[in-house]
Amino acid sequence: MPVLVLNSAFQPLSVIPERRLVVLLSKKKVTFLDDQVRSAIEESIRARRLIIDEPVIVQLLTNVRVPQMALRPTRANILLRDDETCQYCGKRSRELTLDHVIPRSRGGQSTWENLVACCKACNGRKGNRMPKEVNMRLLKTPKPLTQEYAGIFLLRYPRLREAYERFINSSILPSTA
Repeated sequence: MPVLVLNSAFQPLSVIPERRLVVLLSKKKVTFLDDQVRSAIEESIRARRLIIDEPVIVQLLTNVRVPQMALRPTRANILLRDDETCQYCGKRSRELTLDHVIPRSRGGQSTWENLVACCKACNGRKGNRMPKEVNMRLLKTPKPLTQEYAGIFLLRYPRLREAYERFINSSILPSTA
C-alpha cells in the first residue's frame, strides 16, 4: 500500500511505504485527509497488521519547502511524459524504445525536445532519417517535463493519482476568495 504525502499546502511531496507511515504517525508529523482511512489504518496498527486496499493520503503538519529540481531526460522520464505511447503511431506499450527525432548522426542531441517514446516498428521504419523523409508525424511536440507535473511519482501510481485528483476537486479544500 503506497502512501501519498502532501505538504501543508496540499502539494505532493513523495510516495512512502506503509512502514514509514507508521513512523510518521508515531512522531505525530502527519494527519489523514479521510476519516474512514484514518480509522482503518488505526485498526490495522492495533492489530499489528497494515492491510488496507484504499489509497492513503496524508498531510504533513509542518510546511516543507520543495526545492526546484531540473529533471533530466532519462528513459523513465521520457516514457512518463509520453504516457508510454509511441509518438508516431499511438501504440501503447511498456516495451517502447527512445527515438531521436533529429538523428544523432545528423547532430541531434539527447534533449527533452529531441527524444520521444517510440515502438520498435516505428523506430525501425524511421531509422536514421528525419520524420518528414519517411512521411511520419509526431502526435505531439516533445517538451521538457517540468516539476509542475504534480509529482512525477503520481504518474507511477494511478490509484493514488485518482485519489489525489478527487481530493483536489472536492470541496474539502478551502476556497480562495
